Amino acid sequence: MPKKLHYTFIPYEFPKSRDGRFICMLDDGQILRSRREQLGLSVQQVADMAGLKFSQYQRLESGERFFTGCSMKTGLAVCAVLLLDPYDLFDVEVQQPDPAMMMPHEPFDFDLPDELFRRRRVGRKPIRRDIMTVYLNHRLFSMIIPRNVLESLGKPAYIQLRWNKDEKRLLLHGVDSTAESAIDVPPHLSDSCSALALPPLQIIDQVKKDLYWDDDAYAVECRLVRDSEGHQYILCDLYKAQPSECIDGPFAIPARFDDENEFEEE
Repeated sequence: MPKKLHYTFIPYEFPKSRDGRFICMLDDGQILRSRREQLGLSVQQVADMAGLKFSQYQRLESGERFFTGCSMKTGLAVCAVLLLDPYDLFDVEVQQPDPAMMMPHEPFDFDLPDELFRRRRVGRKPIRRDIMTVYLNHRLFSMIIPRNVLESLGKPAYIQLRWNKDEKRLLLHGVDSTAESAIDVPPHLSDSCSALALPPLQIIDQVKKDLYWDDDAYAVECRLVRDSEGHQYILCDLYKAQPSECIDGPFAIPARFDDENEFEEE
């Protein structure tokens, strides 16, 4: 997992009269300006540190746009830069449950309940946004990887496959051109082709042998995951492989794949 940043917040104290009897009540924009000036920062510096455009932050501070109405990401970024506790600024008052009530997650490659996942509707059919599909053993190809799967990895120029026999998992991840058994992803894939089609590969032959598969084609569920060091992979769960009809192209074919090298196990 990526390293989690820890932020420091300092309680905001409203300006007081000289005798301390009165407190000046400020709106959201005035609080932002007051804290910014306390920190000796310019409008441009706060905008840059929060990852915003100058005009975006300026509208918040001037009151042209209500700070409590901005997106969560923008609000949290500004609060972090100005050391403002968002729970104080947004006046959140809720009752929290006892942390001891919370149970650990089931492993994600287990049969999780469908209710856990958010769904997006297209017409009447709900679509699982967390699940993607790759295809194995289709006609002349070892593996067909749809474009959206590669795009979720950030459109890598090269990929590598790994097979974990014990867990029945096939891993796919982006690598550079020097990696062993690197498979190139043609640049025209994103323009005119629906998927990357891999020619017969030794690693897929080993997968078939270990799973006692015949020559049928299979659709395999996969999802984007990270390892403990923050590297991203596509994890294909072969336990959930289902017979599949052959899918149509056009496909992109890699110009380079090395089937002579031994495949690397996970």
